[in-house]
Amino acid sequence: MNISNFIELINAQVLNHGATSSVYDFSIDLNKVKQASVFFAKNNEQASFAIKLGAYVIVSEEKLSLEDKDVFYLQVDDLEKAIFRLFRFLCEEKSYEFLYCNHIELKFAKAFNFKVLHSNILLDFDLLKNSKEKTFFCSDDEKFILKLKSNFHTLKACKYEILGSKSLFQTSLLCKNLYFKDLKFAFFYADVFASFIEFIESQKLPFSFNDKKLELFKAYFLNSKNEICAFGGSSRVILLVENEKDFDFIAQNFQGVKDFKIALKNSLFCDFSYANLNELKKFFDFKYCLIKENKEDFLEYFLAQEKNISLFD
Repeated sequence: MNISNFIELINAQVLNHGATSSVYDFSIDLNKVKQASVFFAKNNEQASFAIKLGAYVIVSEEKLSLEDKDVFYLQVDDLEKAIFRLFRFLCEEKSYEFLYCNHIELKFAKAFNFKVLHSNILLDFDLLKNSKEKTFFCSDDEKFILKLKSNFHTLKACKYEILGSKSLFQTSLLCKNLYFKDLKFAFFYADVFASFIEFIESQKLPFSFNDKKLELFKAYFLNSKNEICAFGGSSRVILLVENEKDFDFIAQNFQGVKDFKIALKNSLFCDFSYANLNELKKFFDFKYCLIKENKEDFLEYFLAQEKNISLFD
C-alpha cells in the first residue's frame, strides 16, 4: 500500500517523514513484524523493538521519541479506531462476507468450519489480515461487524424433518433433500443445523461439518449413588452448562420431555433448588437434569473415579 494512502486511510498525523514509499504488511505483535511493515505500537519500547525488526512505519496514540529518521512516525487519536479503519478497507478489498450469529448459532458455525471471530479487533487482527478473498466470518456482535462492513448476512429458517432420535445425543434428519444420519446433537438443535444448510446452499459454499467441534453441554450419567459412571451406564443424566445463555436455550427447548428437571442454586424458578453441590447430590428424581455449574466444582462432588467420563470430553 502506498504510504500516503495509508496515512489518509487511518487519519494520522505525520510526526516524521520516513524514507519508504510503500508498506507491505501490518502487525500488532512484535513476534510477527516483517521487513517494510507497519507496526501499531502502544509505547516507545514497542516502537524501538519493531524498528529493529524491520518496521518502516510506526503508528501510535503517543507522541513517540523519534529514534530513526528513516522511519515514518504516525500519531492517531485512537489506535483501535485506526486499526478498524485499516480493516474496513481490507475487508472491502478482499470481498469479505460476514454472518451474524446468536450465541447458539456461533457454536455451530465452528462445526461448519466458518471463521469465527472473537469480536475483538486485536484478537482478530491476524485472522482478518491473513484470510483468503471472499472468506465468510461469523460473529455474535452486530456492532463489531458493522465497524468492518456496512452489511451482513443472517441465518433463515429452513424446513426439515427429524427421521430418528435414538437418544438425547443423536439426531437424524432430512433437510434440502439431504439425509443426515446420527448427528451428535440433541433434537432441539436441529433448527440451527438446518438454517446453516440453507445458508450454505444459498451461498454456494463448500459443505463441511465436524460435530466433534460442537461444545453444547456436558453430559454425565449417574449411578444409584449419584456418582458419575460410564456413558450409557444408567438411565439418569446430568446436563451441565456453565453460562446463562446455554442454560436458557436448553431449558426452553426441553420443556415437555418426560422426567426432565431443572436444578438451580438458591432459586425458586426450578424443579429443585439447592444451596450447594452436596445438596444436589441428594436429588434423584429425574431422568434428565439440567444444571448451571462450574465443571470442576461439579466433578469434585460427583466423580467417583479418577477419570472424567463424559460424552463431549
